[in-house]
Parts: sequence; C-alpha cells; structure tokens
Amino acid sequence: MATLLRFTQNQVEAFFAASQDANPLHRDPAYAQRSQFGKPVMYGMAAVLYGLGQWSAGKPFRLSSLRADFRKPLFPDEPYDLQITTLREGHRVRIGKGPIDYALISFTTESWQPDVDTASSLQAAAPSVRLSAATEPQTQARSFRYDVPLGALGQVQSAFGIVPGSLPASQLAAILWASYHVGMEMPGRQALFAELRVEFSSEVNRAPQLNLELAAATFDDRFNRYTLSGRGTGIARFNLAAFNRPQPVDFPLSAIPAFAAEELSLQGKTVFVSGATRGFGASIARICALAGARVAIHYRRDAAAAQAIRDELLGAGKQCEIFNADLEDPRAMAEMGATISASLGHLDLIINSAAPPIRELQFLEQSNDDLLEFTRQNLKITLETARHLLPLLRTGGQFLHVSTQYLSSPVRGFSHYLTAKAAQEGLIGALAQEYRDTEFIVARLPRILTDQTNLPFSFKPASPPWKVALDLLRLVKAPGIDNFRLIDLSRS
Repeated sequence: MATLLRFTQNQVEAFFAASQDANPLHRDPAYAQRSQFGKPVMYGMAAVLYGLGQWSAGKPFRLSSLRADFRKPLFPDEPYDLQITTLREGHRVRIGKGPIDYALISFTTESWQPDVDTASSLQAAAPSVRLSAATEPQTQARSFRYDVPLGALGQVQSAFGIVPGSLPASQLAAILWASYHVGMEMPGRQALFAELRVEFSSEVNRAPQLNLELAAATFDDRFNRYTLSGRGTGIARFNLAAFNRPQPVDFPLSAIPAFAAEELSLQGKTVFVSGATRGFGASIARICALAGARVAIHYRRDAAAAQAIRDELLGAGKQCEIFNADLEDPRAMAEMGATISASLGHLDLIINSAAPPIRELQFLEQSNDDLLEFTRQNLKITLETARHLLPLLRTGGQFLHVSTQYLSSPVRGFSHYLTAKAAQEGLIGALAQEYRDTEFIVARLPRILTDQTNLPFSFKPASPPWKVALDLLRLVKAPGIDNFRLIDLSRS
C-alpha cells in the first residue's frame, strides 16, 4: 500500500545543515534553472533518511547494509508514492510515481542499545569540508575526516522522523557524507548521484564522525560516470557512483559563424523574442541582432542573464532592449506591451519561444491534473503573448511560434509536451483565420543542444541552436502562399 510523500523546504535546509552539501543544484534556483531539471533537485540521500525514518517508526536500529539506487531526480514540493516492504532478506523502500521508480532503497538491520547521552558529551570538530562545490572532480586516493556539525544533528533527525540516538551516529554520518562527497568533491558541482552500496562493520561508533580511506576514483567517459570505493569508521566497504553532468551550454556571438545579414531581410526591423535569456531563444535573438534587427529580449526571472545578452549585443554595435514579464500574467503582459509600444513603436516579428521546463515523463507517472496543468501553462503563454503583442504588429508582420519535431515523429516520455504543443499549434492556425494581415508560422524544430537536452550521456544527436535559428530565419524570409505556414526543419 503506497502512502503520499512530499519533501519540504525545511527538510532541504535540515539536510544541508547536517551534510554540508552546498551543491547549487539543490540550493540555487538560478543555477538549477539552467540545468535540464529547470528547478532545484532534492538531495537523493535525504530520500534514504526519509525511508529509514518511516520504516523505523521511532524504534532503535543499526544498519548492516544499505543500498540506494536513484533512477530519476526527486523534487521538493512534488507528490510521490512511498512503499515500504519487509522481505526475508531485509527491507525495501520505493519512491516513485505510478509504475515509474524514482528511488529504490534496500537495507538490512540489527537491533542495538543506543546511548542517548553520547552526542551531548562530544566536542564540535573543526570544519574540514568545502564551502563551495569543486569544479573539478577530486578523484585521488586519500584519507579524509568528516564530522557532522553537532548543532545540526538533532535538526536533521527530527526533520526525517528519526528519533535521536535510535541510529548509530556514525551510520547517520555515513549517509550524510555520501551526499557531501558526491555533491562537493566527486564529481562536485556538476554531480548527479546514481547509486550507493555500503556494508557496515561490526564496530559501533556512537560519534557523528568518520575517518575514511578513499581509493582512487574511476571514470567511464562513455557515460560521464564516476565510481568510488573505500572503507571507514564502522564501514567495511562502500561503493558509490555518480554522473558528471555537462557544463551549462551557451553560444555567444563569438561562437556564431559569420553570415550575410541581407540573406535574412531583418535590417531595420523590430523583433520581439520571448524566453530569450538561454537556449534557442537566446540564439535566435542573437541571430536577429546580427542580421540588423532591433531586438526586444524578454525574460521572466533572470535579469542578469538578460542584461548580459543586451550588453553583449550593444558591445557589438547591435540594437537591443530588455523587457520583463510573467507571460502567464495578463496584467504584467499588458504593462509590457504598453512599455514596448512606448519605447519601440511597432513590431515586425514576434517569436514565441518561451516555455516551462520540459521533463521526460511517462504518461502513467503523471496525473490528469499534471498533464492538464502543463498544457495550461504552455497555452496561457501563447494566449497572452498573442493577445497583448499582436496589436503591436505592423500590417504584414509575422508571428513565429516555436514547436517541435516530436509532433511529426512522436517519442516516448513526452505525452504532456506533445499535448501542449498540439494545442498551441491549433491556436496559431485559428488565429491565422482571424488576423488575415499577419503571417503566422509554426516551426517544428529538431532536437537542439540546450541546457535541458545537455545530458550526461545521450545517443540522440542535437543541433547547435544558432544553426537551427539561422536555418529557420532563412525559411521565414521566403514569402508564403497564404498567411499560415508550417515549417518542419526535421524534414528539410
């Protein structure tokens, strides 16, 4: 029987304070937004603590072995199914959605008698941990001392339902250290925890401290995967594995090959690009500016990224202004439309590029409400953009909607995405019947190399966004027969 699990921000903070794992994927929304996940990810080892706390229900226990497999990232404030099963060979915790496994945790235990007064007699150790995640994986063999801050020990136990003293403090430290090491040392800043195997020794250490002997880490460049083995206080042996995520991708002006500006016919035109601070939106905004257009860059949250692109374009002698709005907010959109009208006058081309983060999700790991909400968000963006910016288009102007090749060739794991894009395409086709003086273009793009598609390993080729943007704008330049066109770059 599954119960509902939802990680809280309080658990995030308690786990951070105890583990000292300050990896920005968990704690920095701006950094996490530029990952393929689009938002902060929950600590994987926090799921282990939660499972142990729910299973133990306050009784003391000592781990003999622990195994954790992380199949998909977990997120704070999202609902998950939690199942706890006791088998002949031990106990099993499953966290998932529908039939899809996110984390699988198995462990064996022994009974023991805790000493609840031990922690109060310990002296706090001098910090020996990093304050920021390593940018290069620390892979050498070495000895390492790890101490859990005593002030955070009770906080993390309380946050995850573990009665203080009911689990040997050194075993709690081992769980916290595994997260710290992956997130801060190896792979470090670009880490994504994959799995952990621990065989605990018969030694019982009641202090939240570890002395570890780490072997040299190995790296499999086919999958960007590090593995590490070793032993330590109360640990007969351990093995852990983690992916090294690629660095965020960007394609500044210096990365875009020269092209003849006149081939795009944008000289002297004013172009609005939504979602223009990263990915395809940033690349097509840069291409438009290089082609001589005055570019209106839209952003929602990342003002620094928008300003950086503006400064880059102005420094190259191009014309660019930035505008901020939540594209789902009618009032914010009305205000942005008025500001654009006052500062730029009319628009010649609207590029509807913005979209919420797109995660690979099987149909059965989403509820109907999840799928409907994702569709609503995407459709609302297009609705508000059309409602407030179409009046700014000159006669004969163009509205370009960015869609996906997956509508031509559907793939698994994107039922929500295809539903949303199909709804948006239907809207654009209908608008073309009402706004006869405007050309509407739906562009089905191939897989593009962006932060969302930049995975640790992938067997699917991805095109540089600047190249796709350049190919698309060359086709947009050509006049259509009617005022609606479907451009499928995956078949061109």
